[in-house]
Amino acid sequence: MIRRFALIVAAASLAACVSVLPEQKAPEGLYRFGPMEAQHMIDASVVIREPEASRLFGGRAIASEDSAGALRLVNGVEWSDSATRMMQVALLDTLGGENGGVAVASDTGAPTDYELAWRISDFTLSGTTARCRIEATLLEGRSRKVLAQTNVSATAIALDSGNAARAMALTDAGRACISDIAAFVAEKANAPEPKS
Repeated sequence: MIRRFALIVAAASLAACVSVLPEQKAPEGLYRFGPMEAQHMIDASVVIREPEASRLFGGRAIASEDSAGALRLVNGVEWSDSATRMMQVALLDTLGGENGGVAVASDTGAPTDYELAWRISDFTLSGTTARCRIEATLLEGRSRKVLAQTNVSATAIALDSGNAARAMALTDAGRACISDIAAFVAEKANAPEPKS
């Protein structure tokens, strides 16, 4: 009888704890980069890794920097997937192939002529200004020798101070950075000379 009473009290305590925990709010809007057109042609094979980023920049949350320099999550808006995965897919979309050129995701495991390693150093809002900064390194596929590096950055201004408009501006800044990285890859990743 005492054991039964103890189990009932324990179950009631657990039920009370569950109801005290705050419920996670569903975001008002989920944002994505959307499909991008193949704008830059490559004639070599390139592995595109998922970019490295801090958990704050690389996840689904959207962050904003206040006037004191503190970063805060923006209420009501999130990415539909992790920001790093969306950037990887957008870059793969932007790179088109010609004469056997192809861009593939790193999870394919295919040997390629080149590999792109990149890092998102900023992907935040500051008021109505969206900021994106990416550092990229192009490596030789087999030796992993560094061939070229670049830093790109872009900003976009939101149409108004609402969170939805600010998220759209961050999308625009991200897409501009992706386009610049794609141009870098297309310029530097040339088909290797045939061996004689």
